[in-house]
Amino acid sequence: MDHFVPAAPEAAEKSRKQLSERMIVGLVAAIASFPALSTDLYLPALPTMSEHFNCSEFLVSLSLSVFFISISISSLFWGPLSDKYGRKPILMIGIPLYIVSSVFCTMSANVFQLIAARVFQAVGAGAAMAVNMAIVKDVFPGRKRERTFALVTVLNGVIPILAPSIGAYIIKLTSWRGSFAVLTAIGALVFVFSLFLKETSTDRSDLNVFQTTFRLWVVMKNPGFYRLIIAFSVVSIPLLAFIGASSFIFINQLGLSEKVYGVYFGATAVFFIFGGVAYLFLHKFVKPLGLITVCYFGSLLSGILILAVGQLGPTLFALSIACGYLSVSISRPPSSSLLLEQQDRDTGSASSLIQSSFLLTGSMGMMFISLDWSDRILVLGIMSFVLNLGGLFLWFYTKKRCRVPRHFI
Repeated sequence: MDHFVPAAPEAAEKSRKQLSERMIVGLVAAIASFPALSTDLYLPALPTMSEHFNCSEFLVSLSLSVFFISISISSLFWGPLSDKYGRKPILMIGIPLYIVSSVFCTMSANVFQLIAARVFQAVGAGAAMAVNMAIVKDVFPGRKRERTFALVTVLNGVIPILAPSIGAYIIKLTSWRGSFAVLTAIGALVFVFSLFLKETSTDRSDLNVFQTTFRLWVVMKNPGFYRLIIAFSVVSIPLLAFIGASSFIFINQLGLSEKVYGVYFGATAVFFIFGGVAYLFLHKFVKPLGLITVCYFGSLLSGILILAVGQLGPTLFALSIACGYLSVSISRPPSSSLLLEQQDRDTGSASSLIQSSFLLTGSMGMMFISLDWSDRILVLGIMSFVLNLGGLFLWFYTKKRCRVPRHFI
């Protein structure tokens, strides 16, 4: 089955052969990178942007949380539509919208224009986010799907490592506007790459648009699905809250420069890559259900460390957060695969619900941490401990009441 069709006529012979699965992984990683790129690249600029726009830190941080809320809501519509019209048409609409909106972000004259442009940028990114997991399920079965999710995690883990440092360098050369100019260029490259994708969905919905969108509710009524999605979403809240507050914590509260902040943020995010690599090794020896349980305890330990040593310095705080990054990264491939196993059909709807739930709950954490707290490290530690403890109890309850593939046990 071909998944990519070379554009050049002289490559017609090659179009009849199946191309490497690595190209599929590369495309999925590219379209899955929009949320991380669209936030991490301009994180170092947040403190100076509040001065540039002469507004509060909360309003500038709102450009982050509004982005995540908008991408979460929009993906709920894109996902079901991809079940009806296919994955590629959704990408062909969403990515150009992302590109145009990024241009308007660059041209924003005040913080309200920036927030509005970020909403449309998120709607475009939501299309890419809604279909990336669906493409993986279309192409890869069973354990190969979990390995693919792990590889995508590794590839996307590079973004938080490099983006803040690159963003700080861009700001130094230009301004915060340069970060959005780079996002425009990246969107254009991904669009060109996506042109070569051949449709992966073979099971199309024959329902009308309203009925297709209503399939979201059908998926959510599945007890195994909604219980798991709640259990897995809560662990994302403190980590996304950290992303939203990281520049204020490291720069304002812990006294680091923008450049050093980028190094600390990147070093912390390295553990997200380690998690993907660790899963590729551990899944040969540890069953997925047990691995997910261990990772819940790792996330809980992260909250305890933030409370105990997080305020003693940037290194200890970063290591405390890194424990949470590592735990979530290891658990993400099997948890995503387990969620998709709950549905035989409506893959696009399930994919969009999974992605949007992680980001929507995380955006609430971003908004909460961006309030005028005197000690954001303490607030983040309490959030991490309480939410991960609740998630652990819900996981113990749910894992016995959902559809579990044989290789998970």
